[in-house]
Amino acid sequence: MNTPFIKPHFHLLVILFITLTTVTTATFTLGELKPSNELDYFDALGEGGMTLMTLVWIGFTLLSRPTGKVTNWLFSGLLLMNISMLLDFIDEFIIYPDNSAWLTAIESLPAPVGMIIMSIALYHWHREQMTINAQLRRTERVYRDHNLTDFITGLYSAKYMKQQIKHQLLYSKKSNKPFTVMMLDIRQFDQFNRQYGHQQGDNLLREIGQVITMNIRDQDLACRYASDRFVVLFPNTTSALADAFSWHIENSLANLAFKVGSDQRANYQKITICSKEFDGNQSDYQVLELMSQQMDNTKIKNNKHQDKRVA
Repeated sequence: MNTPFIKPHFHLLVILFITLTTVTTATFTLGELKPSNELDYFDALGEGGMTLMTLVWIGFTLLSRPTGKVTNWLFSGLLLMNISMLLDFIDEFIIYPDNSAWLTAIESLPAPVGMIIMSIALYHWHREQMTINAQLRRTERVYRDHNLTDFITGLYSAKYMKQQIKHQLLYSKKSNKPFTVMMLDIRQFDQFNRQYGHQQGDNLLREIGQVITMNIRDQDLACRYASDRFVVLFPNTTSALADAFSWHIENSLANLAFKVGSDQRANYQKITICSKEFDGNQSDYQVLELMSQQMDNTKIKNNKHQDKRVA
């Protein structure tokens, strides 16, 4: 049972207990029990069930709502309705003397007053719920947007990149205009993480993402594709033109003097870049698979060249 909201409503529970106890005590004090042959058990069952249900409504209201004006109005309206139903229920068992006949006359009065209060409360509850729903929609939209961005670099996520490549493939196929995809890989990034820690690794990724963003056009799209890999989509761009952007990115990153903490020594990162032009006759999966294969081949070639220089 959800009890956190019950404790703040303790004063309302006290009011409920005192009110129902007072009404029950007063009616049984002023009246006399009917003979058993005059009791209408069918009516008593119906009115007793209605009385019990309003008590259940009060209970669920206090269980599910925080303290406040709307809760107090809901409670007051339900309590007045419960009083009328309780009096109707007790009336099945009690005969009032002539000088207490006014009780029968007013037993239905609390119900309409309670319904008016309930209507006001429900109106304000509706407005309250509309505000909550608006906040939930904003939260969902923020979450959805964040789900399409990389938390560390601020670039778009691989999921968003795949969606945009799908759109670009359809557009390129219809317009016969090519597009180019560039993939960038940070060399020995795992070693950097082991040496300086993951927090510094995240800082490095963030700065690399900023350098990439500064060296591409507004219509181009950059994302963090994997741990140490980035992908850039160049719409309506041939590989020759994309190579020029790749050169600028590679040159800028080669001169990125990353400093770890208070250490004044600069760390210069080596990267591997490859790019490929597409005409729209592939799937998004094929595009990224071909790029990954090309990146692996490029890294193997770079390692062979490095081994030859060392030899």
